[in-house]
Amino acid sequence: MSLSRRRFIAISACAAATGLPVAPAHAMPAARWKGVALGAKADIRLVGLPERRANNLLQKVRAEISRLEKEFSLYQADSTLSRLNRDGQLLQPGADMLGLLGLVSAVHAASGERFDPTVQPVWDAYARAAGKPDIKALRAAETQLGWQRVAFDTSAVSLPEGGALTLNGIAQGYVTDRVVALLRQAGLENALVEVGEISAMGRPREGGLWQIHLGENDGSAISIRDKAVATSAAEGTMIGGAASHLIDPLTARSCRSKWLRTSVVHKSAAIADAVSTAASLMDLDEIKAMMAQFEGASFVGLHSELGHVSHAHYGRMRS
Repeated sequence: MSLSRRRFIAISACAAATGLPVAPAHAMPAARWKGVALGAKADIRLVGLPERRANNLLQKVRAEISRLEKEFSLYQADSTLSRLNRDGQLLQPGADMLGLLGLVSAVHAASGERFDPTVQPVWDAYARAAGKPDIKALRAAETQLGWQRVAFDTSAVSLPEGGALTLNGIAQGYVTDRVVALLRQAGLENALVEVGEISAMGRPREGGLWQIHLGENDGSAISIRDKAVATSAAEGTMIGGAASHLIDPLTARSCRSKWLRTSVVHKSAAIADAVSTAASLMDLDEIKAMMAQFEGASFVGLHSELGHVSHAHYGRMRS
């Protein structure tokens, strides 16, 4: 079974845990929910489970996604992240916010500071000017950058004056990981989960490995099991049609990447998400150094000049 990288959220559960008999998937109706999650269209399907159990599990998945959206969404004015950006401080942050910020710190350090969610003011400057901000606006936004200026512990999260965060480069992966954890707790062993990023649990119904297509039309694909894969493309989303959505924190400017696509495989979708974002801003040697910090990680890239570059053993990958 294969799945395009940019399809909607999809969960195809193929088998239940040991001790819970399950009829062949084709003999059972699929439970399905279509909606919006993290600002994108969502399509969640569970197949191969008794209908009542599948619907009950869908409700739990939807509740978990909704709960985490209220933490990390920039689209919801009352989300925890939106309140932090508005007030500059968040008292008594919850475990999910602290856990995600801890992952940000790890990737920030491993990436030589190329992964930095404090770029949000620069992104805002581009967005307000339809992708063509003047130099004055960019210089004002640049003064608010720097992950090292963000303080957080169990008592509070504090931003520098005028600062703001975007967690879009890691939150989808984190939510994907949380959905996978929920499915495993429910006894599922084999599933393909996408909540912006993809996590492959166990094996597809027909056996073998999950095949994941990294690009829409270039035929590139990888085969994985019990791993997540995240892909970033500098020109995947454009601001006003004029600038990439990826902001380089070292230059405080929209990224002009030579990578058409960067994909990272890791057991954590959150790590894969953040590392693939940072890789878009790096040259190959920098990527190699970063990948070595994450055991079990691998990198696949499509470079505008070098062509397809695949280094499956970066990060001491073991299969």
